[in-house]
Amino acid sequence: MRGVWREFVELWRVLVLGAFIAGLLLSPNVAAAVKMADLATQGAYAEIQLQQVPPERYATEIAAALDAGDATLARSLAALAASRNIPVSPELTERIATLPAVDLAATLGAGWNCVVNGDFDSEAGFACVVATDLTGIGDVRDLVGEGGKFIAGQPVDYFTLGIASVGLGLTAATLSSLGAAAPLRMGASFVKAMHRVGKLPPRLTAQIATALQRGINRPALDEAITLATSMRLGDLGRPLSRLFNPRSVRLVSNLAEDFGAIGKAGGVRAMKLSVETADTAGDVRRLARVANTYGDGYVGVIKLVGRGALRLGQLLFTIVGWLAGALLWVWSMLTFILNAITGTDRFFRRRARKRREARLAQRQAFRNLSGAVHSNARAARSSGFIGMAERRIEPQLIVATASTGR
Repeated sequence: MRGVWREFVELWRVLVLGAFIAGLLLSPNVAAAVKMADLATQGAYAEIQLQQVPPERYATEIAAALDAGDATLARSLAALAASRNIPVSPELTERIATLPAVDLAATLGAGWNCVVNGDFDSEAGFACVVATDLTGIGDVRDLVGEGGKFIAGQPVDYFTLGIASVGLGLTAATLSSLGAAAPLRMGASFVKAMHRVGKLPPRLTAQIATALQRGINRPALDEAITLATSMRLGDLGRPLSRLFNPRSVRLVSNLAEDFGAIGKAGGVRAMKLSVETADTAGDVRRLARVANTYGDGYVGVIKLVGRGALRLGQLLFTIVGWLAGALLWVWSMLTFILNAITGTDRFFRRRARKRREARLAQRQAFRNLSGAVHSNARAARSSGFIGMAERRIEPQLIVATASTGR
């Protein structure tokens, strides 16, 4: 009986657990919260935010970009919609297809802005900046200028000094590798240009400058300035490799690499939007991963979710609320299951105990009666009144008494 009861309890537990898991999986909010939590652990904040964007917003933003003459944004939003299987109306698709591949007037204006002001807003203007940096003249000027201030004990722009040092190394690597290091060189040029016009985030500038300031090799700086002044650029690699500690150089190199990856995915527009979105080097690294994930759609991602590509923001409260609700539901279900199993077990145990006690009481009563019969029989035999005693007892007990007598 105990074995059957144990099998029943185990079967009951399996059935309840199956019902609990089915309810958990069929709850849409819980499933969405678990999926979002998994994406959050991977740092895929942009994907979480994009899942909350209604499909009709893509068409609205594409139309607004076309009306404003923003071809880059319109194309990026269309590419993002296509990657997410969101349909775009044929009218908008046709308008995007008719956009000119190159705006000659804008290209000439961007090149002139680069020459005159050192700023850029397009690929043409940025090409001017990169071409200028490939000569190494600007980096040499910054290295000698800021390095001389350090030696003279004057205030130093450590960010400019670090970017110039890394930039000279990247220029040599780009030329020697026949352009293989061009994305990294492009990233360094972008960072330097944005710092020159004061458009880098203050926290990012302070982070890089503080790291560079901590460990400058004075003899290496003296040697680098001497070589740069005499334009012996081919020999600068040796002192520049010892100028800053490796960790600081890695931080600057990673920043240039991340901006290069963003530029490769979305061009100058993507890099400028990233500067406006990020606050630290860690933010730039996360944006570079987003750019690698979405490619041509990166500009559209930043337009739709903004800083949501870096942080969950208000959506975090929604996810936490869903998970909290799921935990409460789990707790209530487990409590109910535990109470049901415990109550059922208690009921059957009580019933089994009562049956066992009844059987024990019957056995004890039979023993007591048998003992009384045997005692009376022995007493009757000893007194000589056997016949009278036999007439007083029950017929079924006479047999037992008679057999005992024999």
